Amino acid sequence: MKRVSAIIALAAASALALSACSDTASTTSGSSGAAPAGGVKVAFVSQIEGIPYFNGFKAGGERAAKDLGISYTQTGPATTNSAEQVKILDGLVAQKYDAIAVSPLDPTSINGSIATATKAGVKVATSDADAPESDRAVFVSQASDEALGSTVMDELAKATGGAGQFGIVSGGADTATFNNWIKAAQARQAEKYPDMELVGGIRYTTDTANALQEAQNLMTAFPDLKGIIAVPSTAIPGVAQAVQNAGAIGKVAVTGFGSPKTAGEFLESGAMTSTVLWNVEDLGYLTVWALDQLVEGKPFEASNTVPGLKNPATYDEATKTLLLGEPTVFTKDNYQQYDF
Repeated sequence: MKRVSAIIALAAASALALSACSDTASTTSGSSGAAPAGGVKVAFVSQIEGIPYFNGFKAGGERAAKDLGISYTQTGPATTNSAEQVKILDGLVAQKYDAIAVSPLDPTSINGSIATATKAGVKVATSDADAPESDRAVFVSQASDEALGSTVMDELAKATGGAGQFGIVSGGADTATFNNWIKAAQARQAEKYPDMELVGGIRYTTDTANALQEAQNLMTAFPDLKGIIAVPSTAIPGVAQAVQNAGAIGKVAVTGFGSPKTAGEFLESGAMTSTVLWNVEDLGYLTVWALDQLVEGKPFEASNTVPGLKNPATYDEATKTLLLGEPTVFTKDNYQQYDF
């Protein structure tokens, strides 16, 4: 509990410092690239700045901007606040960026701003999370929802022997991407693991402290609980810490969708058995490359060779989705190989 309190205090202090610098409570990660005056300017609006996941995204985006000779700015709200995210996007449009990508917290509330930006001549993409009913030009997807949900359920089944009760602690109830992963995980469980049972419903949370409380509530209400899936990176520290606090390491397995750095200490302690994600630096790189393609008016091919990435990115014309690749499973054995 002391550790989570320290995390919360640090986050609060960071948010206070950020709000002093911005009237929208957002944090701008700065610009990168060698674009000349009047050159191409692109930006990305994250769900929340200051966490390892989006720091990794920024590193990849900056690398792409440097390679392409364009300017890149990353910014986002200091807390997961969809209204603030909309204001940030609107502000970037007013600043006449050539192309903007956004990871929507709420695909419904962001749709109007995307439509306005598109009418103003700004190329808009979604990345990391989608707003499928919007006017976005392309969705840069890390991996398919089906692959991510199936993989996380396979990991939980591996850790629990494919049987017993499990819970799910998610982020905001309106975040479509999280809901899609959960739906895919539940479909995998129904198909392959009939002896596993979801209990307690989906626990929706807003931050690490809330996730810790919900994980504690699950373990109290269901003393035979065998595992928990922590869906967003903000939930992972809370859920894993709750397991540690309860002395339940080895009794309640935890997996989820978090960066290696976020999950690292819990993988080391055994509070987490794995975390499922993708190479987020590569996702940042692909996103900036895609924005540049949009600005240049270059179409996406079924298979796209992207300088700076090892594997081709595939494109589905029907859904306008540019796919990075397959999920990556991070464990105690390999997480230190990654810097995000």
